[in-house]
Amino acid sequence: MSRSILVVAAVLALAPRASADPARPTFDDDVAPVLRQHCTNCHGNDKQKGDLNLATYAAMQKGGAGGAVVVPGDAGKSRLYSLSAHLEEPKMPPSGNKMPDPQLALLKLWVEQGGRENSGSMVKLAPKAVDIGLKSVVKGRPPGPPPMPAAGKLALDPFVKARRPGAVTALAASPWAPLVAVGGQKQVLLYNSDSGQLAGVLPFPHGQVNSVKFSRNAQFLLAAGGRGGQTGKAVLYRVETGEKVTEVGIENDAILSADISADQTQIAAGSSNKMVRIYSTADGSVLREIKKHTDWVTQVEYSPDGVLLATGDRNGGLFVWEAFTGREYFNLRGHTAMITGLSWRDDSNVVASASEDGTVKLWEMENGGNIKNWAAHGGGAAAVRFTHDGKLASTGRDRVTKLWDQNGAVQKQFEALPDLGLQVVVTHENAKVIGGDWSGAIKVWNVADTKVLAQLDANPPPAAERAKLAEAALTAADAKVKGAQAAFDAATAKNKTAADAHAAAVANAAKLAADLAAAQKQVTDLTPAVTAQKTAADAAKAEADKLAPPATTATNKVGALEAMLAADTTAAKMLADAAAKAPTNPELAVAAKKGAEGVTARQKELEGAKGAAVTAAALLKAATDKHAAATKTFTDTSTALATAQKTVAAVTPTVKPAADAVPPLKAAADAAAAAVAPAKAALDTATAELTAARASLEQLRAAAAPPPAPPPPPPPKK
Repeated sequence: MSRSILVVAAVLALAPRASADPARPTFDDDVAPVLRQHCTNCHGNDKQKGDLNLATYAAMQKGGAGGAVVVPGDAGKSRLYSLSAHLEEPKMPPSGNKMPDPQLALLKLWVEQGGRENSGSMVKLAPKAVDIGLKSVVKGRPPGPPPMPAAGKLALDPFVKARRPGAVTALAASPWAPLVAVGGQKQVLLYNSDSGQLAGVLPFPHGQVNSVKFSRNAQFLLAAGGRGGQTGKAVLYRVETGEKVTEVGIENDAILSADISADQTQIAAGSSNKMVRIYSTADGSVLREIKKHTDWVTQVEYSPDGVLLATGDRNGGLFVWEAFTGREYFNLRGHTAMITGLSWRDDSNVVASASEDGTVKLWEMENGGNIKNWAAHGGGAAAVRFTHDGKLASTGRDRVTKLWDQNGAVQKQFEALPDLGLQVVVTHENAKVIGGDWSGAIKVWNVADTKVLAQLDANPPPAAERAKLAEAALTAADAKVKGAQAAFDAATAKNKTAADAHAAAVANAAKLAADLAAAQKQVTDLTPAVTAQKTAADAAKAEADKLAPPATTATNKVGALEAMLAADTTAAKMLADAAAKAPTNPELAVAAKKGAEGVTARQKELEGAKGAAVTAAALLKAATDKHAAATKTFTDTSTALATAQKTVAAVTPTVKPAADAVPPLKAAADAAAAAVAPAKAALDTATAELTAARASLEQLRAAAAPPPAPPPPPPPKK
């Protein structure tokens, strides 16, 4: 038998009642008798020093002015044990006489085993110490991609399937990711705000979720709630894995609102006990209690920089506290009914409040002044949220969700919800507003055109049913992709045809314009050339005509001289012959001599005439050739001019129609080209939807599949 069991057995002799199991002590059977013997005179129903009542298990759970006195699983941090064992001050009992060691051993064992109330109680161990505190708070969006639920890490099958959805009492949007949390009965639903698909389900076994908040860096989700009149808890989950990081709460009623500080070291919780309790995220201990409210604490929210804490109550009380001291910073007076919503502007300089009195008010943090207020919703405003771009979204009993500027002017108004509006959030990119109502309806609106983009299911069916719906969605998405592909192909073909037609028209118009310009230039250039060449041809003809008669005369003179030379030669020969026959006739000799001289002279004259005739013929030929060349040049230029003129006459009527044909073809080409992009975008969207539908179906099939059968036991050893 272990030493602890022996010690407990020894204690039983001192206790008026006996435990059913000495090794597993309970409050009712074992601890309560010890406390009545040593503690309840000062900490009982009649007297509660330090606001601590140890008479009953429920009263002890409330703790005292210093916070919780029992940390299940950790005796060293449980003041009920450490003060009784005189390990800390003030020692208890104050008389100075320490409890007997067997009774202290009993207390220690009871705490370390979880501090059970009775034999039928579940063991409640204190959460393990966690270290998620940040050394510094990052202003704005943290570096790196924002966390989203990892595939296969979170449950996709709801833990609870009700007959109908309940009122949307808790709604939150991740500050940096497309993720929305919806609180419900014993669970938190996580939806992708872009696709509208269920991204995961977080268990909340403590009851109804009344509050959900993302940490400022979007890494964690805090869910708070509980069971009315019984217990209140706040549970912190890691968004990416769904892992429970820590759990706090010693409330005897459900927590109504909770938030985690920007540095992630504190969790503030408000409930019907009119108190704000601040818990440590490291070990779940109560750091401080704020007892200024006069009614239920309905709203709790830390400023983005973590410096301040705003809280509101059912009576319209609204306070701002120093987050790390609990000292009152401002008492913001003005609301006349329950505070239903609190939201800080990103710079932490302004906090917005919504109230059942129907108004939304803005408060500055320099002097605590009310800088703006307006009647937002008839019958009562239910929620308000600041957007990253400085606008505010709100909803209320009039069922209408609205988007405002900070002057209270309506920027957008969305279609009415089916029932009283309860919650509103804005997605991280300020593009969507999401509202939830009393009937469980959750609508996602597009800020740009106020149209409904999606409706989130606050009571989703089991994964098996959603898988069937997903199969139909996959079939529809596949058909949509095929249709989008056909439309894209048609748009692409039409674009090519229109582009080719436009290009051909542009080329034709350009060619005709170029041909006309070239022909017009020829006409312009050739017209004076033809005139000049006509003048030159005429001048050449006149020159040839002038030289023709002298050439003819010279030629005729040569002919005449040749005839005369022949005659003179014949006569001279006759005289020479006669003189030869009559040598004694001096007269014949003189005549023969003169005849010979005449022939010589005639020959010289003929040679001169021939030279003159050759010169005259050459001059005439040159003039004639010049005239022929000038005439040819004139003729060729005239022909080219006539051709250019014909071209101008033929092309001119075609240029304008060709040019006029270009703009409509360009418009058609532009329209066809413009149609390609949306067709491609539609194809991409349809493809993405198909991919998402396929992934969703695979996840749902995996979630709905029965767990694998355990491996068969090994064969018995022989």
